Amino acid sequence: MTATPARPAFEPLNDLERLLMAAASGGAGERAAFETAVSDAELWVVPAPGQTAADELRLRTVAQDGRPATAVFTARERALQSIGADAEPTAFPGRALLETIRENPAVLNPGHGYGARWSPDAMARLIGRPNPAPAERYPTQVAKPASTPPGLVDALTRELAAEPAVKAAWLALARWNDGEEGFLLDIRAAGETPIPLLMNRALAGVTLDTRLDVVVGSPDAAPGAGLEIVSARA
Repeated sequence: MTATPARPAFEPLNDLERLLMAAASGGAGERAAFETAVSDAELWVVPAPGQTAADELRLRTVAQDGRPATAVFTARERALQSIGADAEPTAFPGRALLETIRENPAVLNPGHGYGARWSPDAMARLIGRPNPAPAERYPTQVAKPASTPPGLVDALTRELAAEPAVKAAWLALARWNDGEEGFLLDIRAAGETPIPLLMNRALAGVTLDTRLDVVVGSPDAAPGAGLEIVSARA
């Protein structure tokens, strides 16, 4: 018999955290109560370092399954404990925040004993705004980006170029048919290529607060569009 690891100490600071703890040890009713409360609760995020435009919101992220996931917290204290005492957490109404960030995954309370992982579809359900089915999403416009998040190109180049199975890659600015904008990473790869592992490594030190979709095609496919990350090779 394998013992269940003990959770780190976690004393609830508000009603949402009490519901979160109940959901972790309870059944469907407790989980539903927590999920219902999220959209009406106050949630906290931490702005990413660096200057941004007045109308641009860039937030701290963590890596999850090869994609950047927005770090979200149930209390200001949780954000300070995770990010550091110099962080400047900002509170938003849950529904407004989830509506803003739902194009990428999110992690609730990273580094704490109680939390959650939310996919874009999970956040859409929390606020009652279903996303289009994956098969119905496709880029309608792609272009070479004039600028990219700090460190992103270097990190992608480092990880993808070092993997022999990656035969070419391009990073493009993209708009999708559902109206969202972000980046499209178009990879040509041969055989079994560990794309999620490569993306986790590349994004580990990068703050990315916009959608990044990854598509993988055959080395024989037509060249991609955008900024060349890995030059075509045999």
